[in-house]
Amino acid sequence: MRTLKILTVAAVAALAVSPAAVAQQAKPYFFTEQQPGEKLSDSYIGASVVARSSEGLENVGKVTDLLLSDSNKVVGVVVDIGGFLGVGAKPVGLSWTALSEEQSDGELLLLTNMTREELEAAPAFKTIAEKQVEQDRKMMEEKVIREEPTPPTPQQVQ
Repeated sequence: MRTLKILTVAAVAALAVSPAAVAQQAKPYFFTEQQPGEKLSDSYIGASVVARSSEGLENVGKVTDLLLSDSNKVVGVVVDIGGFLGVGAKPVGLSWTALSEEQSDGELLLLTNMTREELEAAPAFKTIAEKQVEQDRKMMEEKVIREEPTPPTPQQVQ
């Protein structure tokens, strides 16, 4: 009898949960529209990165990628620095906190306190895949060097 009362109470409690409450707890799988305060990645990819110089704001590069953390938060950007029309440019990773957003003629600008010279001297950003390729190349070079036959000595030739 006690079990029947517990089952009855559980059934009534389950029915008391409204469909609206269940819907609020469910995670949305689809978005039908952008909400105020939400930004699209294409607002940032291709955005100009500018630095202050003695002449005012100087365009120092373009954002080519966003760097996301494990928790899917933007933690940085990859900026192509230098080069001409993207040729010869060096990718540099900048922390998201090192940038501030500004608008100029309706265009998003990302402002850094670093100078062009500091950015050009910064180390190049490497993806995990690029680091793996570099590591594999070094391993192959070391293997080839170890396996190269030593040239015969003059005594061996005779």
